[in-house]
Amino acid sequence: MKLGIIGCSEIAFRRFMPVAKEIESLEVVAVAEEYDKSKLAPFCETYELEGVESFDALIQRADLDALYIPQPPALHFPWAKKALENGKHVLLEKPSTTRLEDSESLVSIAREKGLALHENYMFQYHSQIGKIKELLEEGVIGELRNIRCNFGFPMRAQNDFRYNKELGGGALLDAGGYTAKLATLFLGKTIQVDAATLNYMEGYEVDMYGSVQFSNEDGMVCQTSFGMDNGYQCNLDVWGSKGRLCTNRIFTAPENFNPVVVIETAEGKREITLEPDQHFKKSIEQFMREVQNQKMREAMYDEIVLQAKLIEKIKQDNTP
Repeated sequence: MKLGIIGCSEIAFRRFMPVAKEIESLEVVAVAEEYDKSKLAPFCETYELEGVESFDALIQRADLDALYIPQPPALHFPWAKKALENGKHVLLEKPSTTRLEDSESLVSIAREKGLALHENYMFQYHSQIGKIKELLEEGVIGELRNIRCNFGFPMRAQNDFRYNKELGGGALLDAGGYTAKLATLFLGKTIQVDAATLNYMEGYEVDMYGSVQFSNEDGMVCQTSFGMDNGYQCNLDVWGSKGRLCTNRIFTAPENFNPVVVIETAEGKREITLEPDQHFKKSIEQFMREVQNQKMREAMYDEIVLQAKLIEKIKQDNTP
C-alpha cells in the first residue's frame, strides 16, 4: 500500500512515521503541508519523503492508495471527504469528526465506494486490553459491579488546538473520546449515556473537564472522568464482588512499557506485569486489513458511528 500524509503534525512525525517504517507492506510516499510550510522540509529530510505544498494535490495523486489525516478535529471532515471522494482509503486521527452528521456522511461515502475509513483510537489494540478482559472473564474479582476510568493531563501551551473551539478543541472531543471508547469496549453495542457534565473555565471557549456515566442493557455501569487542566491520570479501575482490578497506563502505554495490572481481593494483593506492545503499529495494521476485508470495514463504520452518537448525546445534554 502506498500512503500520503495530510499535514506535518507532531503525531505524524513523532508517532506515526517511526512505526509505519516498520511495516513492510506499507510505503509512505509523500507528505503535504499547507498551514506551516516551515515543517515540510525537516519532515521530508528526516523520513526521506516527497514534499507537497497542497493537500488537494496530494489527494488527487493516482499513485496513492490511502491517506493519513492527523489534522485538528475540525479539519477531519473536509479533508477526509475529499480523500474518499477521490477513491482513497482514509486513516483518520480521533475523533473522526466534530459532529455526528459529518461522521455519518464520511461512513456513507466510504461504504458506497468500498473504502476503508479507520478512526485511530490505537489504545484499543494494545494487548493489555485483551488480557484485562480475559482476567475479568475468568472471575478474578468475581461478578462485575462497576467500571471507572480517568484520563486527564495538565495544561498545555495556550496555542494548542485543544483549546481552540474553531479547530474542534475541548476536553470531551480529546480526552473524553478515549474514555467513551474504553467504556464501549467493556459495555458493548448497547452502551448509552445516563448522565454527563462538561465544565468550562473563565478565559477558555471550550469545555475543560467533565464526567460521564454510561450503562448497557445488562445494567453494567462505567463512570468516566476527563480533563485538560488536571493532574495526570490514565487509569482503569474495575470493582467486582470479590475485589478490584486496576491499571495506570490504559490509554497511553509507550511501546517499551510493561503495563502492570493490580488485583486486590480478600486473599491479598498481586501484580501481573504484562508484555510491552505497539498499539499504534497494530492500529495501522488493522487499517490495512480493513482495506482488504469488507466485514472489517463495516465493523469499523459501526464503531465510528456509535462513538459519534455517544459524543453527540453528551454535547446535546451540556450545551452552555
